[in-house]
Amino acid sequence: MRLSVVGSLLCLLLAAAAGVRAAEPEVMVILWFDTEDYLLPASDDAAKRVAEILTARGIRGTFKVVGEKARVLEQRSRADVIAALTKHDIGYHSNLHSVHPTPAEYLAESGWLDGVAEFVRREGAGARDVRRVFGVPSLSCYGQPGSSWAPQAVAALRQIGVVHPGGISVYVDEGSHVGFEEKPFWYGGALNVFNMGRNQTRMELHEPGGLEKGEAEFRAAYDRLRGEGGGLISIYYPPAEWVHQEFWDAVNFRRGANPPREEWKAPRQRPREETEAAYERFAKYVDFQRSLPGVRHVTAADLTGLYPNRIRADGADLPTIKEVAEHAARGAAIDVLRDRHGRWVSPAEQFAIVTRVLAQAIAEGRVPARVDVGALLGPSERPPATEVAELPWRAFRDALVDASDEMQARGQVPARIFAGVKKIAPADFLRAAGAVTLAVVDAGPGTPPAFPEKVTIPSGTAVATERYVADDTPDLFGGWIIHSEGFRAPRIVEMAKLQAWTLKPAERNGAAY
Repeated sequence: MRLSVVGSLLCLLLAAAAGVRAAEPEVMVILWFDTEDYLLPASDDAAKRVAEILTARGIRGTFKVVGEKARVLEQRSRADVIAALTKHDIGYHSNLHSVHPTPAEYLAESGWLDGVAEFVRREGAGARDVRRVFGVPSLSCYGQPGSSWAPQAVAALRQIGVVHPGGISVYVDEGSHVGFEEKPFWYGGALNVFNMGRNQTRMELHEPGGLEKGEAEFRAAYDRLRGEGGGLISIYYPPAEWVHQEFWDAVNFRRGANPPREEWKAPRQRPREETEAAYERFAKYVDFQRSLPGVRHVTAADLTGLYPNRIRADGADLPTIKEVAEHAARGAAIDVLRDRHGRWVSPAEQFAIVTRVLAQAIAEGRVPARVDVGALLGPSERPPATEVAELPWRAFRDALVDASDEMQARGQVPARIFAGVKKIAPADFLRAAGAVTLAVVDAGPGTPPAFPEKVTIPSGTAVATERYVADDTPDLFGGWIIHSEGFRAPRIVEMAKLQAWTLKPAERNGAAY
């Protein structure tokens, strides 16, 4: 009997300990590799070796492959490299990487729709080749070459096969163009791991003391995230770093140079012993990560399950609709909202919710109990100043029905809403529609809506999420050695700020942000 009691107590203690372990904050680590150098054959072996180091440890990395790199591996009959990488996650890293014009260069003067189409035209063939060579139906993510970022690329990913079930695309890279508090975020219809700040780290492969420094920096990020309840660390390397002395593209395309292919030069290669020492240090670096409790290595393909867009999946019920309407109507600016369920709602999603509930109430003669929240991009153009301060209900009704139709047809927030010949900026319209929605939903679901006789239209409403988009500076694009020194792309920044309508934090499953 005594042994039975002791055994039961032991079981209870073990179960309690298991519960504590299960509740420990989890630090996820994404290891991604820009597989880009198609000039130096040794870089093929480097990609294979890095993949094998990870495979031996049961870790899957994310290899973002350049289209020309995939074609060159095929031409060189490197089935061994392709097989090694296919055990991991295959993403995309542009068609030609640093050959001019780069994405930011060819999109520098584009608008929204023509820019999306141009990105698809120039990058679609490379994405197809990566999928074909590696035998994958879709690509897990995309990231830009260097600092050659543009928002049109984010929105175009589904069209080139960078897409997950449910139509979700993932963007994984690093840069300062847009971000949200050093954490994953939604932007341009895609889940972004970008501008991760202190949560992006790496060990310098060839630097004296690099392993010790790299471990210390990883530990600092790990400890901080554990204290915050968990999170994601982003670590990247081009595999060519193990074998070259200088970047392959800087040798040929530095500061706008664009020699013909016949004149391209391979970069100088490191001595074998330096490369081997770097592989050994990298293996130890990964082993150090694995030794820490609560560390979990993930891939880009895992991210949509780890960071679901819950408002899009669940839709908005009437209490949420009321929250959104109140937030829009009573705020001085349009900003992200966290609803009572802990779900983040972007300005574009708020526009979709308020517009849909009113459009359904008008069409059906009753207040809906819930509305779907689909993907919605920001406007294509900078909105005009609002030209009307008040509208009779019927004029506002007609403007709203037209805005709802445009929203559904284009999948975007309209750049302007027409009330006859008068134009209304979408942020002002959202605040006005929010006030109408507040009055309508008070009657409860299924009841006939009581619309106001007149609708007040505010003016000058800001979209507060634009603060998360970088301003145009000489270093934003020109800091990359491949771009001409001081290269600037203010039109890209303008387009990026318009897509701030879509920006919000990404919620990690089972954790508060």
